[in-house]
Amino acid sequence: MAARQSASALGKGWKSSFRKNQSHTAVEASRRFSLTVSYAIHYAHFMNSLFSRCVIVASLLALGAATSSAQWTFSDSSRLRSPDYLLHGIKAIRDGDLFSSIRLDAAGLTSVARAVEGRDFVKAYQAWADYWGTKQQPRYIMHNYQLLLDTDVLMGYDDLRAYGAKHPDERDSILARAALVVKNVIRAWGDVVIDFGSRVNFNREVGQSGKYGFHYWGWSKPLNAAFVLTGDQTYLAKFDELFHRWYEQRNAITRGFPELDVVYYELGLGVRNRMFIEYYLLPYTNRPWQTHERMLKTVLGAARWLYELERWEGYRSGNWQIHGSYMLVQIALTFPEFKESEEWLRLGLQRLEEHREHDFFEDGGHLERAPRNYTLATYLSYRNLYFLLNAHTAQLDVAQRIRRSIGKTIDWWITMLAPTGEVPAINDSHRGLFPVYILQDGAEFFNKPEVYGVLRNLFGVSGSRARVTLPPFTSRHMPASGFTVMRTDWTREALYMNINYGKWNGAHTHNDLLDFEIYAYGKALAVDAGLGLTYDDPLYIPWYKSSRAHNMVVVNDRNMERETVEGENILWSSTPSLDYFAGEHRGYANLGVRHRRHIAFVKPRYWVVLDQIKCEKGGDTLSWYLHTPTRLVRFRGGYRSSTAPGILILPDTSELRSRTGKCTAASTDDLTPGKTQEIEWVAYDQQAAASSTREFSILLYPFKVGMPDVNFGRLAKEHFCVQGPSFRDDLYVPALAYDDGEIATDAVFLLIHREDGQAARFSLVNGTFVKVKGRMVWKSSIKTSAEGELND
Repeated sequence: MAARQSASALGKGWKSSFRKNQSHTAVEASRRFSLTVSYAIHYAHFMNSLFSRCVIVASLLALGAATSSAQWTFSDSSRLRSPDYLLHGIKAIRDGDLFSSIRLDAAGLTSVARAVEGRDFVKAYQAWADYWGTKQQPRYIMHNYQLLLDTDVLMGYDDLRAYGAKHPDERDSILARAALVVKNVIRAWGDVVIDFGSRVNFNREVGQSGKYGFHYWGWSKPLNAAFVLTGDQTYLAKFDELFHRWYEQRNAITRGFPELDVVYYELGLGVRNRMFIEYYLLPYTNRPWQTHERMLKTVLGAARWLYELERWEGYRSGNWQIHGSYMLVQIALTFPEFKESEEWLRLGLQRLEEHREHDFFEDGGHLERAPRNYTLATYLSYRNLYFLLNAHTAQLDVAQRIRRSIGKTIDWWITMLAPTGEVPAINDSHRGLFPVYILQDGAEFFNKPEVYGVLRNLFGVSGSRARVTLPPFTSRHMPASGFTVMRTDWTREALYMNINYGKWNGAHTHNDLLDFEIYAYGKALAVDAGLGLTYDDPLYIPWYKSSRAHNMVVVNDRNMERETVEGENILWSSTPSLDYFAGEHRGYANLGVRHRRHIAFVKPRYWVVLDQIKCEKGGDTLSWYLHTPTRLVRFRGGYRSSTAPGILILPDTSELRSRTGKCTAASTDDLTPGKTQEIEWVAYDQQAAASSTREFSILLYPFKVGMPDVNFGRLAKEHFCVQGPSFRDDLYVPALAYDDGEIATDAVFLLIHREDGQAARFSLVNGTFVKVKGRMVWKSSIKTSAEGELND
């Protein structure tokens, strides 16, 4: 029969719910970003926000900085500039054009070719359906640990069934979520749950950025997983229904931002099609021929759009292009029948190799410097790419390069993990327990037995290996990614501090430098504000990203200039008794202010933070901020937590003015990523004076039970003392060579520790000698860090 029905004009006999909306809208030009623009977003929980030429829209995250390199059009050579190509090559592909893009002379496609030759496209799609049902190819499913959408791990069907049998609570959660989707009750975006009633409206407004997140289709994953776990075709029938409903509406979706199409843009195409492909690989017995038509046109259009973008706009740092290039590779591997697949595969792998080489620091951190959200998204893209390449036995040299390099990110994560198992809420990153399954998977994948030691100690999870070790480090300096961690040990009771001083890398970077977080005795004691649930949170720009939401020195409660500054003149030293960090930044140079921060971790008891602020002019207010989830009460000249475990915040003088207040921060009570809670803050203030250096010197003393009987004071300009019932520590921070008649040294920092019943000890940083009352007690021919008995 010559009569033809296509997905662009379905016959009258097809279900009314699949009526086609024939209107086609022209694609507005998307932005193009150069190498200097942070083009970053994570698909699982949040949608990107857009850069509005001059200002960042308050309700969402900007894609990039206000630079002249941000473009509003595609490159001249890109076919995405052609309305005809956009319409007929991508958005509304005609049947004849679709089949002309397929290698119809390939094995198994004879019946398809014959039907196409007779212009019987219905029969051609039916023949393709027969071919697809018998085609031998890898089949896989995406597993999300505890339904957390940023934990995408590809695995075989049997692996998911085995996991479900071992973790019945997670299996039940998948089935419960899938049952809701079957009823059109969908967790569309963040914590927004919508009961759509009888039909899902894909043009539903779900928040300004939430609408884009809704079209990632992450909410559909439980349908595919539920079928694999149960074999119940109901779940596939629902996915098929929803896919058709979306297809009918896709070219009429209104957008929140004129410059960004909801459907046809890099991140949406790079993410949504993962679920489509996984569904298409599953054996739905009642799949109509129209699904094959629409699926082929969907993935062909997606690959063509992504190819044009990745080819002509070049390498662009950040995770957007990783997701887009990953999808080019996945479509090419899944549909080698397309004539363009070979080129899609080549270009997709080229871009992914460029990102693997340039977007990850030598220490394993990711350039967007968000410990959970964007590091997790990019790491898993490569982990899953390795899975795909091996499953398809394709480009195994690329797979091996991934295996040799991406494992560094596992080391970076276990460094950054708080003793409670939380991942720090730094920059655009949620706090929360780190997904155990990701660490277990990485430990096996990269053969890292020390990860099992961390899992055992911090999470209480037993490893599957007989040989379980702990990392060879506790404290670790990571200047490449701009983080340093001080830690006493690998127990949940450990004292821990992370310090942030890295480069600005796009709008995911907050307005903070030389700030820190502290955990001790199993509790968070000083924390970063982190991030709300989504970028639609009205506090995102005015609070979460602000300088005063971080544990740092702030001038006039203004945001620092962040884009062009980073930590400078960094100094790091670590010995068994002392960790020492120092650095400075020029973030308030426009106000004539330069800040240097010294942090001494006297293990295993406390930190002393010394801030030196050079001021060119007077009148500015300098404020030292600390945010804590504990309740604060006045104590001597400072503050302490009202209950234990807690922290003592004690300046060396009671003359500083102080303020306290409450604010919102990433939760440390409910460790579900995205949860927030009200916490307290304290600020110490002083006025700047022209041509002077102001200082804050503050003791941060965690306590496990009761209240520590500890005193802190300044004995001279460069000499501080911390004294407890059984010890006395003298800390020297000389600007130059130091000699007060009692102690002489050329070290940058010197600690002299006296403990009841023990010999006095010293620890020094970058020095060549120590003298006590004129007697040389230690000497070196080169500047070094050292410690030993004082013998004074």
